[in-house]
Amino acid sequence: MAITNPVIESAAALTGTPANSTKKLKKSISLIIHGENNQLSIESRYIAEVFDRRHDNVLQTIRTLINEGIISALEFKERVYTSRGKPLPCFELNESGFLKAMPFIGGSKSKEGQKLLVDEFFRLRKQLDRQSKERETLAYQVARLSGKDSRGILTDAIQLFVGYAKAQGSNNAERYFSIITTAAYKSMLIIEPLATDIRELLTPIQLSILSTIELTAAQILTEGMEAKLPYKEIYHTIKTALNGFVVEKSKILGD
Repeated sequence: MAITNPVIESAAALTGTPANSTKKLKKSISLIIHGENNQLSIESRYIAEVFDRRHDNVLQTIRTLINEGIISALEFKERVYTSRGKPLPCFELNESGFLKAMPFIGGSKSKEGQKLLVDEFFRLRKQLDRQSKERETLAYQVARLSGKDSRGILTDAIQLFVGYAKAQGSNNAERYFSIITTAAYKSMLIIEPLATDIRELLTPIQLSILSTIELTAAQILTEGMEAKLPYKEIYHTIKTALNGFVVEKSKILGD
């Protein structure tokens, strides 16, 4: 299940860079972690922000590098994002694709942008390597197996809830799979940076907390349906319970 968040605000300060400029650049850094394979990537629109270039110019540069074979088919994906209700194209570059493209991007903040993004890539790569080693521990394996059970219980409960909501007139009941899953993650995590397959990135402690949250959500769904409550009331109860579940949220990778 993929969950994304458009903000990441972590970067090293630049010597000699004006404070206002540094703040602006910090807000622009937005890498993506793909938990299923521990890969990092970035979208071209964020490269444009950090390098202070028009996005259409960055797109053209990347297309040229692709056409010339400098960036291979394995190093990019074509994406679409929405701005002011309008779908727009962008590229998602993996680590090697980005490192190949970076010297050609240019822009008034090219040096600052390169430093910030390379630092951020290496910072997250270090965390991913640490997390990969943690996966080999017994504590992680136990938490992972327990998490699979709780996820299965919640999935079964949501499946029943979807049918329950449809029977009460819901036209978008299938969305509850992603909505409730997202609510469970957000109740305990600051989804930063952007990530897919978040479960693969969690620490043993985070997996244990998530397991409790998922079982709580499943119980609320089951008891609500047994009491024949309106489906919207059941969902509202889940939201209220999950919103107050964790006092202090943690970041992905336990950072």
